[in-house]
Amino acid sequence: MREVNMKFNLLRGILVTFYSLTLTTLFVNPVLGENKESVSNSKQSKINFSLPIPPSRGIPLGRHTGGGSRGFCQNQQNLMALVPLNNQPVWGKTISTHPEFLFYLPQGSVIEFVLQDEQDNYIHYTNLQVSSDSEGIVSIPIPKTAKPLEPNKNYQWTLSVSCKNNNSDAFLYVKGSIEKADLQAGIKPQLEQADELEKAVIYAREGIWYDLIATLAQLRRDNPNDKQINIMWTELLEQVNLTEISSQPILN
Repeated sequence: MREVNMKFNLLRGILVTFYSLTLTTLFVNPVLGENKESVSNSKQSKINFSLPIPPSRGIPLGRHTGGGSRGFCQNQQNLMALVPLNNQPVWGKTISTHPEFLFYLPQGSVIEFVLQDEQDNYIHYTNLQVSSDSEGIVSIPIPKTAKPLEPNKNYQWTLSVSCKNNNSDAFLYVKGSIEKADLQAGIKPQLEQADELEKAVIYAREGIWYDLIATLAQLRRDNPNDKQINIMWTELLEQVNLTEISSQPILN
């Protein structure tokens, strides 16, 4: 009888241990797994722009903010290109053959945009009028009909604002450079499998500025009330010293 009781107690102990482990698996592990996934997702959506080093020669300094006939352009002083503000040349990378450029424009602007190659040949030219009662960020895409950008070449862009309300010859301008870069091995498959938000994170990590800002701008246009997108947009502009225009609307 004593031997039977010992076997019974041993079996009961095994059952109790198994039951406890089962409860732990059912009620504790899913919570831990959920927290781990949440942290992982938050890391994946974190924007951390890696500023690339521009070429050591052959790139003009350019201009981030409006310069020119300031005395006649009092209403257009806030003209600004959405490119990283630093002490280096106004320069950035793209992987697109037909990239998109973004600028902050004051109200009532009449603008001209030019993209040229290294021999000053025109790649694209356009002009447009910004409404007198609107100010904000304007996108200028290079159309597919234009000559595609070639890898490892630098192109110059200039955007000028006419100040016709004061002087027909007065203007402000911003200018800079863009390089068509090749992707490093292994990045293209990542982009092909990523959604637009994940693409933005990859572009930031790889220092691909023009594709990054264009992607986030499109996401912000399509989802103006999305908290995560707005946070990422603000974080990015803070990192490149463009905080003052982070709350401005995108007009087109």
